[in-house]
Amino acid sequence: MKKRLITALACAGLMSGVLGPAPNGAAADSPGKATLREAFDRLIVLPFDYRDKAFLNGQLTDLLYSDYDIVERNGRVFVPIRLLSTLATNADLGKGSWDAVWQAARPKDVLLSNPNLHKRVQFAVGSKTMLVNGEPVGMDAAPLQVDGRIVLPLRSAAEALDKEIDWLDGLILIGSERVDLTSPDTLAVKDRIKRVLTDPRKPVAYENAPTPLGKFGNAAYYYKTAYRTNAAFETLYRQSDGGKAAEVKLPGNPLLHAAKAIDGKLYFVTAVGGASELDAYDFASGQSRTIAAIPQWKPEDGWVTDIRGDGGELRVILHTGDLTMGGETLYKVSGAALTEVADAKSVINYAEDGGYLYMTDFHPMADASGNLVRIDRKTGASSAFGQQGFTYGITRTIDDYGIGLGGNASLAIQDGWLYTLGYLENDPKDVAAVYKIRLSDGTQVKLTGAASSFWLVNGGIVYVDGASAGLKSVDLAGANPRTLTARKAQNVRFANGAFYYTELAANAGAWDPGTLYRYDLATGREARLSERPAASYAVGETGVYYVAKGYEPGLYKVDASGRNSRLVADSIAAAVLTDAGMTYTLTYKAGVYTVN
Repeated sequence: MKKRLITALACAGLMSGVLGPAPNGAAADSPGKATLREAFDRLIVLPFDYRDKAFLNGQLTDLLYSDYDIVERNGRVFVPIRLLSTLATNADLGKGSWDAVWQAARPKDVLLSNPNLHKRVQFAVGSKTMLVNGEPVGMDAAPLQVDGRIVLPLRSAAEALDKEIDWLDGLILIGSERVDLTSPDTLAVKDRIKRVLTDPRKPVAYENAPTPLGKFGNAAYYYKTAYRTNAAFETLYRQSDGGKAAEVKLPGNPLLHAAKAIDGKLYFVTAVGGASELDAYDFASGQSRTIAAIPQWKPEDGWVTDIRGDGGELRVILHTGDLTMGGETLYKVSGAALTEVADAKSVINYAEDGGYLYMTDFHPMADASGNLVRIDRKTGASSAFGQQGFTYGITRTIDDYGIGLGGNASLAIQDGWLYTLGYLENDPKDVAAVYKIRLSDGTQVKLTGAASSFWLVNGGIVYVDGASAGLKSVDLAGANPRTLTARKAQNVRFANGAFYYTELAANAGAWDPGTLYRYDLATGREARLSERPAASYAVGETGVYYVAKGYEPGLYKVDASGRNSRLVADSIAAAVLTDAGMTYTLTYKAGVYTVN
């Protein structure tokens, strides 16, 4: 049974007193220590009175896959081995996974290991000695077996994983740094953190959780997923303003998770009577119709990668097989059928000019070069394009953990040149940079240093530096380099004449929350937009919105003056931008809502 540990830990001298709040931004009182507010996005925070909720690097997370209990014995805190492995993995985000190993043949022994960090920590129930990479290290308490589960002394285990532990009025703080527990700034946010972590609500059950598609006219659309006889069934719903939700009848078993809204219609692949087809639901009329038959593919063959409307031509990318041995085919809608355009291992992106389509393909299993192809749209003939030995549309990073590859959709054609990322495949030190290739003769010119993505804007190139992650620019000849921002820019987007991006905390992962900024190209000025870390954001005609998943969760809007308004004061499950504002769902309450 779960226990409240406050009294016991107070007696052990592990708790600090409760003081009144202080103004925001107060600095740490202890030299060399950050306040809780400052360090929050770099910490794992959970309550002694554990209720399946924890903050992992600033994001509220529900750990629902096990009924973990935190145990107190004689002033010591013990945590289950698998909970500790989960917390440690998130504390070392980007540095591999901490795996918990237990074997029935040795029921009193457990192992925590992280191959990326080359570290193994062995524990034995009843022993105050742990083995860290084979070396004995003493502990102040021995692991216990409680209700058939092994629990580890938190402080000793955390120290073995090179983590610091702090205790604050019912909160456990785990990270790579110590926190100033007495700072007014720390005490000002402490109770807000506790309030969120002790919320007894559970997430909406998966089968009842809606996924918003958007709002069209005066109605919001969403779908729900149900599992029956080992198959998933997705159902579309329509909810008008002030009305009740109603099911929208669609043919067959539609794959709504891959549906795309294009020009007032929802395009989706569906299986009808054992055959597949591409259908469209018209939001205005409420009617659906068949666009094209797909006799060459069934949902059980793979998945729908994308549906696109390109200059009046509808295209579909279908994947067949698994990720390792499978492949993809790009089709276009011709009459009432899908006509094959090109095959690929995995389509990264494509662009068109005249009678040709240029496509990048992700096939990194061996030699990834030669993956940019030119396809004659009339004849279907395909040929390699670009310089021999080069790989295009893929970022290659080299660090202590090895070589990382990732597809990147940055691809553009302008004034007779194709712009793409590229690197020399057989040079192990070469990384992706922006290149331009002349369409007429294949002449190739390198334009930037290391780059991870780019945009053609205002007669020049803006790109994310592949080494520093700063935002930089050059002209179309690669000259006149400028640094727009030295911040570590992530989740970069270009909209309404400006670049939007988040800056992550030190050692944060690429998808962690970050402070939202805007760089205006016309004025050359950068502005901070979000007052709290943004887990996601959207930029539209109605404004700039972001979702926060910290101790002040909700949906926020930034007005023209930079003022932040909290539109929704609850945990957001999903949100999509629409012409009417943001359509969203909540983590702990069923329903679909819209706000602007």
